Amino acid sequence: MIEQVLVEDFNKNLTLISNFVAQNSNFIKKEILINGKINAYVLFIDGLADKNYIEEAIIKPFLYKVDIDITKEEDLYEASKKYLFISSFRLNNNAKDIGTEILSGKTAVIVDGIKSAMIIDTINPKYRDIQESTSEKSILGSRESFTENIDLNITLIQRKIKSPNLKIERFVVGEKTRTECALVYLEDVIDKELLNTIKSRVLTLKAPSMLTTGVFEQFIERRPFNLFPQAKNTERPDKVVFDLLEGKAAIFVAESPSALIVPASFIEFFQGFEDYSERLIIANFSRITRFIAVITVLILGPIYLTLLLYNAELFPYQLMMVIIDSRKGIPLPPFLEILAMELCIEILREGGVRLPNPVGTTLAIVGGIVIGDAATKANIVSHATLFVVAITVVSTFLIPNYQMALSIRFLRFPMLVLAQMFGFYGILVGFYILLVALVKLDSFGIPYFSPMAPSRFKDFGDVFVRDNIRKIFNEPVSLKPSLSRRNKDE
Repeated sequence: MIEQVLVEDFNKNLTLISNFVAQNSNFIKKEILINGKINAYVLFIDGLADKNYIEEAIIKPFLYKVDIDITKEEDLYEASKKYLFISSFRLNNNAKDIGTEILSGKTAVIVDGIKSAMIIDTINPKYRDIQESTSEKSILGSRESFTENIDLNITLIQRKIKSPNLKIERFVVGEKTRTECALVYLEDVIDKELLNTIKSRVLTLKAPSMLTTGVFEQFIERRPFNLFPQAKNTERPDKVVFDLLEGKAAIFVAESPSALIVPASFIEFFQGFEDYSERLIIANFSRITRFIAVITVLILGPIYLTLLLYNAELFPYQLMMVIIDSRKGIPLPPFLEILAMELCIEILREGGVRLPNPVGTTLAIVGGIVIGDAATKANIVSHATLFVVAITVVSTFLIPNYQMALSIRFLRFPMLVLAQMFGFYGILVGFYILLVALVKLDSFGIPYFSPMAPSRFKDFGDVFVRDNIRKIFNEPVSLKPSLSRRNKDE
């Protein structure tokens, strides 16, 4: 095992630290003499650290201004007060931690005879500027979105919540990547039992590497094969702030331009953030339309298939004549007809996602028109089937959360299979299985189907429709497991 604690010999300390930093050409080991006689090394990664700032604020003062002998840790504090142009620093004597700090863009200064290294924040500020999110459009809210800079992302939250109770706990995840992460929450709002549950999973996480919040989510969830997301991903700071004020926690991962919000409930994935900025009636109309769209995605295709196969007598006579005319000469059975069109739409949509925005959008629109027109003219699918599939596809666009939209889109395929096999009974069985799965699921100890199951009537003011804004800006009872347990005991 590699020795990790620094000693008094600065050359040996250099070797210890170098064991944890890749020996590439951009690993700078600048040797200097302090006060003309004390040996020291300034260690940093060129490109990750701001080289100009290091030269002006650290190296030059050590070479030309420091006129005291630095032989102990107290002397480093004295030098930082009088000579160095730095806002703060800290001491560390663990070689592995020092190596991780250097790889994060910070600078380490080791001095001969001192068993600790100065760690100075010199991270290169060259990151992508704050821009508007391309995946989460804002109509009435803030246009800001997160970047790959974790410090800037946390700053965006602090700008909106100026409270001494806003707590930020930093930790490192990934044995190979040593990725910096942060847990953010409001100490006076979040339930203590919920916070302990989150910390028990997050702060003790062991992983070989950590790249994005999506990877982080999969490491902390308890049911990896469950179809529904158990945490929310967002690029918008205002959404994170809203959830923090409700009593949730946010997780940030360095180099990832999004935040992970925990816990999450099923119903909130269909609630748009703009619902709280619009007028009450308009907001509720939009929300109801959204829920209708979700039901449409799940059952329109299966009901159409069931009526064609098992219950054609339920069609109105005029409508039945139109469908019969449209199906003349169609070689495929209804199930394969619908399935083929659904798969074509998914291929087009996946292709549009992988291409640049303008090209991808054009491909999805033009490709859909061309394929649909060609399929009907070639008598591969009927006009009625194409209409049903088109309505289903457009309805998926109304789901505000991309992850949940993917889950709902996938569910329509097993629902089609059940409708093909058992008709209306199959659709009912599918909904029953779906409901049981949602009721049994939880997110960090919070029931996933709350506040419907278990019922939390105090939270019903913001479920399928929202109440007056003055009444719903409270901490949801559903996010208070300790309170719920206390009420049961009483």
